[in-house]
Amino acid sequence: MGKINLLIANANDNLSGKLDLIKKAIKTAEDYTFGRLDINWDIDVLVTTRIYDIIIPEDGVGGRTITSDFIELSINNDVTETKLAEMLVHELCHAARWGKNGEWADSLFKNLICEGLAVYFEKEFASSNVEKQFYLETVISRSKEDNQKILERLQNSLDSNSYDYDAIFFNGNESLPRWAGYSLGLHLVEQYLAKTGKTLPEAYADNYSNFKN
Repeated sequence: MGKINLLIANANDNLSGKLDLIKKAIKTAEDYTFGRLDINWDIDVLVTTRIYDIIIPEDGVGGRTITSDFIELSINNDVTETKLAEMLVHELCHAARWGKNGEWADSLFKNLICEGLAVYFEKEFASSNVEKQFYLETVISRSKEDNQKILERLQNSLDSNSYDYDAIFFNGNESLPRWAGYSLGLHLVEQYLAKTGKTLPEAYADNYSNFKN
């Protein structure tokens, strides 16, 4: 089994007061994810305060997966151990998929599924946590009817590789709520799992065409 190599960008001691919190959160995410998703390679995880644009203000943390073995996390003073671990679990699901399936998410539909898988896995991790990310609580609170309305608005763009990523997945617009792409992706993944009878660890690396069918 692989492991996380933790890289802390702490040149000016800006993270010194959070080192224990970071290490505990990373270990929690590693223990939860690596065995479940059969991650048998090492993953570098960089923690910094410098990537301001990915931080969710209400949660004090943001993340992005660069490759199957490199993840960036950025935090501020509002982050908690639970929210940091939750964010990393989401990103580790992306890394695990990319390590098992090299398909490019070159359409809106594929990106919806990619994010939906990670949100589903994150939701399972956080199910017993009293504290959840504001972002996750927002996404999972949407009803099937809410997500069906989002799907109807995006239906004609599903096969396109030209769409407003920021509006769909992050900030919303006059016709889409914030994080619409994440909640719709979760909805589609839930439908797929129900139809196939698979668990997330059995399905996370399935081909995108399987989800479309």
